[in-house]
Amino acid sequence: MKKWLMVFMVFMLAACSAKEEPATDAKTDTREIETVMGKVTVPSNPQRVIVDWDLGHVIALGVEPVGASKTTLEFGQLLKQFVTDKTDEIGRDGQVSYEKVLELEPDLIITWNRDQVAEYEKIAPTVVFDTTQYDGVHEQLTAMGEILNRQNEAKDWLADYDQRVAKAKAQIEASVPKDATFTIIDSGTVKDAIVVGKSGERGGLAAYGVLELKAADKIQQDIIDKKESRAEVSWESIQDFAGDYIFLITQQGDNQDELPSVWQSLDAVKNGRVIELKVKEYFTGDPISTLLQAEDMAAKVAELK
Repeated sequence: MKKWLMVFMVFMLAACSAKEEPATDAKTDTREIETVMGKVTVPSNPQRVIVDWDLGHVIALGVEPVGASKTTLEFGQLLKQFVTDKTDEIGRDGQVSYEKVLELEPDLIITWNRDQVAEYEKIAPTVVFDTTQYDGVHEQLTAMGEILNRQNEAKDWLADYDQRVAKAKAQIEASVPKDATFTIIDSGTVKDAIVVGKSGERGGLAAYGVLELKAADKIQQDIIDKKESRAEVSWESIQDFAGDYIFLITQQGDNQDELPSVWQSLDAVKNGRVIELKVKEYFTGDPISTLLQAEDMAAKVAELK
């Protein structure tokens, strides 16, 4: 009798285990989403994400990817505090190692590069995330929330974001005249100056999109209104783009070239209204970096008083 009972219990345990097996397959459930490349079938709850550029977008939603581009990890210094050794480098932007991507066994790849989709799709479901299709941080993060099925996380992050942005804007309003104009100049990448527009890169989104700072008229007309991300401007004509305040993006270390003599003639320089920003903290324009850039800009402007 006891032997029969033991056999019965083993049988029941095996049956219960068999019933529980489908639950372990929940991670493999899929859903269909709309993307800029059409409909794509993706995991309902991806566990091993690779992102070849927009690192901050996925981290904001509580997802640390298993792989990210070396370029983003190097130039997205404001994201370093959120990245652990769980995230491997997959190569520089535009030079991704498909072998490394394959080795990491992703269940979802998020890319900015439409030309790489065909290769990525051989490895895992791939979604093109094009930030130019969205107007600002809210739309970008909401869209990423749909891709990762983390809509609630997106709402929560954006609620906190709105509160922090309001404080940064109030700090600016208390520190500068209402009609003050602002210019962002990257001085270290090309022979000419790079004047930044309202793009996600080099602090443009933080300044003009988030803090709603007023751009110098020529920047507004020649760059922002034309939806250009930036313009290369000769130093001889930099006066035309110079606002009352200048954010100067510089190289870190000893790599910064000496600025031409015309620089000293600018009103912002003569009046001590130049704020230096580090390129590796301002190069990327993801939601996390943009928020931290906006707070940093506001604090630095307030310090000039």
